[in-house]
Amino acid sequence: MSAPPPDECLVLRSAELEVVLLPGKGADIYAVVDRSSGVDLLFKTPWGWRDPRSLPPFGDSQRDWLARYAGGWQVLIPNAGPARHVDGTLRGYHGEAAVVPWQVHAADDRCAELTVDLITAPLRVSRTVTVTGPELRIRETIENLSPDPVPLMWVHHPAFGAPFIDEHARIQVAAHTIVSDAHEPGTLLPADRIAGFPLVDEEYDLRIPPPATVPRSVFAALTDFDRPGCTITSPTTGLAVELHWDAEVFPYAWFWQECHASAGYPWYRRAYVIAVEPANVLPGDGPVGPLRRGDSPLLAGGTAADTELTLRCGGLTGCPGQPAR
Repeated sequence: MSAPPPDECLVLRSAELEVVLLPGKGADIYAVVDRSSGVDLLFKTPWGWRDPRSLPPFGDSQRDWLARYAGGWQVLIPNAGPARHVDGTLRGYHGEAAVVPWQVHAADDRCAELTVDLITAPLRVSRTVTVTGPELRIRETIENLSPDPVPLMWVHHPAFGAPFIDEHARIQVAAHTIVSDAHEPGTLLPADRIAGFPLVDEEYDLRIPPPATVPRSVFAALTDFDRPGCTITSPTTGLAVELHWDAEVFPYAWFWQECHASAGYPWYRRAYVIAVEPANVLPGDGPVGPLRRGDSPLLAGGTAADTELTLRCGGLTGCPGQPAR
């Protein structure tokens, strides 16, 4: 598995964390490393980093996106999920913002400010990424540069992997409801259903990742939060992570587990990853019970929306909210 060369990276550091950004590819957060242990919290794909400029088109936006996906944490704007036609243009799989280069306006060893103007939607996205002590903070603003309202999908895609994630890890999310995907719900959930979280058939607890020898896949969305955020604890590494977001901007969280389950392209049973992804829409399209998938909020002409997310990493004893084991 290859890693991006140093000249492709912006590195932010505190005494506790090292965060690697890729301005040339979506302003991705490629790595979040706990400096005391050297553990990178984020998932890496089996094929690793590829120079986006060296890759030919693969025939559709999903294959193009996946070929450039090295793991880590992306922001999905103005689309998330399959490509869809909006306002006379095709918005590609998982959105333009995650694949194009961003402009760096300022950067030092603690903070970076970046922007990008999109083509598939009249939007300017600005983000400030700051590392302070054990905390990574992302401040994000989306401006509508048009006088007309623009449908906007906005999803954050932080994916966590080994060694931080294994069968001993625990995920705590204060959500009561899970909405399974209509087409690819995975190996445990029936398709296109609304159910209680976290138990499946009173047998499987979705907060507990399976052993590497027990294949599992899940794709769904969480809603009905008591409070926005999640905590992931890892006895194997002695680390815990808290992720917090704004419930007014992100009322849902996409919930993805791919644990050596999916044969064939792209995973070939080689990925072990979980993700809790703050989102302003449910994945897919069409109704599910009283809810509606893909019902993108409108950003009014000439206006802006902003939000802030934080990730905090620490030792197990320093992180509240551990689920019972």
